[in-house]
Amino acid sequence: MPTRRQLLASLLALGAVGGASSCGGSDEEPVEPDEDTLVLRVWDDRALAPYEESLAAFTKQTGIAAVVEVQEWDEYWTALPQDLATRSAADVYWMNTANLVQFQQAGKLVDAGEATGQAASGWEAAATDLYRRDDVLWGVPQFWDVSMLAANRALVDPVQVDPQGLVFDPSGGSDTLRDAARALSAAAAGSGSDAVSDRPSYGFSAQADRAALLGPFIAAAGGAWQQEDVFAFASEQGMAAVQYLADLANLDLVAPTGAETNADPELCRDLFVGGQLALLQTGSYDLPRLVDGIGDAFAWDLHPVVAGPQGRRPLVHAVAAVGIVSKDDDRTADIASLLTWLGGVEGQRPLVAAGIGIPGHRDLRQSWQEHWSGQGVDVAPLVADLAEVSLPETGPRAAAGTAAAMPIIQEVFAGTTTASEALPRAQAAALEAVA
Repeated sequence: MPTRRQLLASLLALGAVGGASSCGGSDEEPVEPDEDTLVLRVWDDRALAPYEESLAAFTKQTGIAAVVEVQEWDEYWTALPQDLATRSAADVYWMNTANLVQFQQAGKLVDAGEATGQAASGWEAAATDLYRRDDVLWGVPQFWDVSMLAANRALVDPVQVDPQGLVFDPSGGSDTLRDAARALSAAAAGSGSDAVSDRPSYGFSAQADRAALLGPFIAAAGGAWQQEDVFAFASEQGMAAVQYLADLANLDLVAPTGAETNADPELCRDLFVGGQLALLQTGSYDLPRLVDGIGDAFAWDLHPVVAGPQGRRPLVHAVAAVGIVSKDDDRTADIASLLTWLGGVEGQRPLVAAGIGIPGHRDLRQSWQEHWSGQGVDVAPLVADLAEVSLPETGPRAAAGTAAAMPIIQEVFAGTTTASEALPRAQAAALEAVA
């Protein structure tokens, strides 16, 4: 299963821990589909059983045979271009925004809007619009994720911190986020010492996390990661937001040092699960890990992301199903039928039951909320207001661009340089990577 950064930012390793490619259950030998069987390929082994259930219902309703294969993330994007070149591709693939354009521009993808007709009217606009290019819809949203703020109530309530009221301001000497994070860190330390080693806990998860923090903070400060597919994060607002986050960790000491989180990107999440971090800004993709890891250890709840001078800008990312163009008219019609099914309520219902993302179909929103409510988590605040969001990477080779930029941005968090020096260099590296 991809890590959170691969799935949301689509760039560094959202590395797979999932199983090998398979068309059947884990206890049986994979069954090779015949040439008339449609193949759906995904990169997350958690989706295997839900899609098996969904495709069985699809076959029963349409008479069209279809199977699902799982391919590990590290192989997925290498194999896809090769499969297309040798015409051995699956019929439908999971896709992310960072890799969409190269296949769309190569003429490899089915026009999903035409294939599914009016079905798109029932899909979440925030997820669907990510797959519109040149006035054409190229993907059927399967699920989406949004950045969020998780709060340990056992730590925030005694200090009377309201997680929903937190705002950062890079231009000021203090703000509600900085003040709250300092108070939470001091309270957790007991002695109020400034020595990180003396602290059993931290206030806020400041780190170089593209999806959970850099995107939302830069956008909330008035900047943008990209503008019309062009990397643009080295703006005045972008540099101020990145320096602010790095200073929270390295100067205010309200988070593990940047060197620590650079070396272990999951450290803040693990600290939160262990009751040693008061406020974790992450994404809805982490819900299963938080629920499983925390159990009944302490009370916690969810809130919208921290606001900035321009308000809140949570990052929204979606995984879509894309169809591969076929020269066979009958197969083309079958692929259209499968895409329509995958965009429908019954096609996506098994994913909701498995806790995989926020459903692409709006009519499943209540089922999604009930799934997490049954596990003691109110997820309604995550989708209450998505009028203004920050976006994932888009454009040709966008994933390579962000991958080139991130190690340089991490230097700011390591304390070896400043954002004003590093971000122009990181942006130049990103632009060179996509050239």
